Formats: sequence, C-alpha cells, structure tokens
Amino acid sequence: MRKNLAFLFVYIFLTAIVSGQSKEELQAQKQRAYDDLKLARELMEQTSAQRTSSVKQLRILQNGINTRAGLISTLEAELDLADQNIRETEIEIGQLSLDNEKNRQEYARLIYYAYRNHTEYEKLMYILAGASISQSYQRYKYLKYISEYRVQKAREIDSLIVELDRKKNYLNLLKDEKLMALDEKESEQEKLVRQRGQKTAMVNELERKESQLRVEIREKERIAKAVEARIREIIEEEARKSNSSDIYASLTPEQELVGKDFKKNRGKLPWPVEKGIITVGYGRHEVPGLRGSSVQNNGVDISSSPGTEVRAVFEGEVTKVFAILGANYTVLIRHGEYLSVYQNLVNVRVKTGDKVLTKERLGEAFTDETESLASIHFEVWQERNILNPEEWISK
Repeated sequence: MRKNLAFLFVYIFLTAIVSGQSKEELQAQKQRAYDDLKLARELMEQTSAQRTSSVKQLRILQNGINTRAGLISTLEAELDLADQNIRETEIEIGQLSLDNEKNRQEYARLIYYAYRNHTEYEKLMYILAGASISQSYQRYKYLKYISEYRVQKAREIDSLIVELDRKKNYLNLLKDEKLMALDEKESEQEKLVRQRGQKTAMVNELERKESQLRVEIREKERIAKAVEARIREIIEEEARKSNSSDIYASLTPEQELVGKDFKKNRGKLPWPVEKGIITVGYGRHEVPGLRGSSVQNNGVDISSSPGTEVRAVFEGEVTKVFAILGANYTVLIRHGEYLSVYQNLVNVRVKTGDKVLTKERLGEAFTDETESLASIHFEVWQERNILNPEEWISK
C-alpha cells in the first residue's frame, strides 16, 4: 500500500512538471502571436489614411492571417493539453479515492481491534497469556506496532483527503481554463474569417491596378539586381586584395573566431529591428493582384513603425556603406566568412572600417510617407552564396 501510494505521488509530481512545461511553452507561443498581431494591426492602422490598397498593405494583412492561423493551432494544442490533463487528473482522483477507501476499511479494522483490547488490563492479560517470555515479548511488540500503525493510517487518510481536495480544485480549474480557451478559439476564428474577407477585397482592388503593379515590380527587380551586383563586386574586390580565389584566406584569427561564433548562433540572432514583421520572405514569391507574376527575394523585407532604428545582428566590421538609387543606403557587415546586409537605411551612423557590436545602431529604416511604414531589406551571405535569413534570426 505504502509503495503504491508513494509511486502515485511521484507520478503526479512528474506529470505536473511535464504538463507545466508544455503549458508554459504554449503560453509563450500564444503571447508571441498576440504581440505579432498587435504590431500588424498597428501597421495597418498607420496605413489607413491611404484609401487605396497596396501590395505592402496586403502583405501585412497576410502576415496577420498567417499569425492568427498559427494562434488558432496553438489554442487547439492548448485544448488538447487541457483534455489530457483533465483525463489524467480524473484518473488520479479515482486512484486516490480507491486508496482512501482501502485505508478507511483498514483503519476501521484497527479501531475494532483496539476496541476489543482498549484497557491496559486487557493488553497486559494478552501479553502475559503468552506461552513463553519470548512470545509475551512478541505480543508486546505487536501491540506497539498496531498502535503506531493506527496513528500512521490516520495520518495517511488525512493526507489523502487533503490531496483529493487539491486535485478536485485543480480539475475544476482545468475545466474553467478549457472553457476560456474554447471561447478564445471561437473569437479568433471569427476574426480570421473577417481578415480573409478583407484580403479578398484588397486583392480585387489590386487586380484593377495591374499596370501600376508591374511598374513597381520592375523597380523592385532593378534594385535587387543592383544591390546584388554591388555586393558581388565588393566581394571580388576583397578577393583581389588578398590575391586569392579564397575570399577570406586573409582573415585574422580574431575574424575567423567571429565567423565561427556567428555560425554557432544560427537561428538565435536578434532581428535587425527591435519590432517588425516579415512582409516578404526569402525566395520566389507571387505578387498579390498579378496572377502568374512572381519576384525573387534574396533576403527578407521587414516592415515596422516610422522612426525604427536598424541594428547589427552580430558583432563584426563594416565592410562597405553604399547608396543605390531608389533604395537609399546599404550597410554590409562582415562576420568572418559571413556578411549581413541591411538595405533601405537613412541617417546612417556607421562608416567603412567601423567595428560594431551586436544590436549596435546602424541607422534608421526608411519611412515611405505615402504608406506611413518603415521598411528594410535584410540578407545573409556566406562567401559568394546567398543564404535564407529566416534560418538565422530568432523565431
């Protein structure tokens, strides 16, 4: 009995720890989603003065749709966890109730025995009735054990009653949390339906501005090619200076160490802005409102509020600061064999050759006054290869 009870308490304890960790993870995911949704809503409100839809607005809206869909998935996982915890708690309550009933029955037998031998005279006569001194001593020890065991059983019953009450209160709490999660999920699903309707209306409006969109696409492609060509030109200049086809053959030990540390922090680098949302991810993407039309993105486009500061994602050395017509300033930072690229900056605070620290301010993200949105383009390179920045910055 004591072993079973001890095992049950250990099981309850470990289950509570595992469930608690899972619940904390879901709560953290939920909070991140709400933070992203809040920022997306703020950015959409900033563009509300513009009466016509734009591709950037639509992408911010799409980001909100994707985030809300992820939030609903998190809420569903939270509901599944609540159901699992409820089932486990009901099982624990059932087992505790069985153990409590067994303890009560055993305690009743002990009380009955104590009643039959309740006087000191009866106990003494029971001991003296032994066939030998050894047997009388054994009877004395038995009576002492029965007395102590009865006290122990009384304590176990009290402990089980307390634990049962605690578990029943916990079960009621779980059921209340489940109802709240259900209400939350229904509310988010309604918002998602409204957002999707809003997206359809914006796409229809953009389709009526096909010629304007095509001009914007050509301009974006021109800027992307110009930036890529300039970066490759800078890389080749470095290669010629080192008289080697290996671009980073002349790295100092300190620079090599920085590169290794940069690689170790893949997936954990801070964002190049304190708050922002990715409106265009890495790779080839279709243009909203233009069916069959797509553009290649060598990095990620991040939108944020006006006045947003751009910061270095890791320590390194500023390789070059240059300007591209229509894209403001671009800052390149070397981290050993890696390069981080920050495009569309104004009020730049660094120059070529500067050593910068992680999160050090580089400049300000350019704000498009027609949309009241600040935006930057961010890339990560390794030697001559363009990498996916989303795999490097923290989620």
